[in-house]
Amino acid sequence: MEIQNFMSSQLDLAQMATPQPLGFRGPAEQGPAGDKARAALHKAGQEFEAYFISYLIKNMRETVPKGLLDRKSEQVWYSFYDQEIAKLSTEAGGIGITAFVDAYAEKLP
Repeated sequence: MEIQNFMSSQLDLAQMATPQPLGFRGPAEQGPAGDKARAALHKAGQEFEAYFISYLIKNMRETVPKGLLDRKSEQVWYSFYDQEIAKLSTEAGGIGITAFVDAYAEKLP
């Protein structure tokens, strides 16, 4: 009997140790609250994807030779330009990070 109690307590600990996704607490949060959390996850996925694409563009731009007229103002302008390109590409479908986050959110309880 002692071993059975030990095993059941271990199973309880394993269930407690299972990570719960942030923003979702179970079936009780279905409906408007769950939709709101999923919308927040979608927005976070879009923002992260835009930042990631912007970072990729910035690093790719650093590999191109600068030329004779390299100025600070150009660098600032290009950073804004890269951010806008990243935002527009994310809105057009991006590279799949937002879709991955959305698919994960749909699997949650």
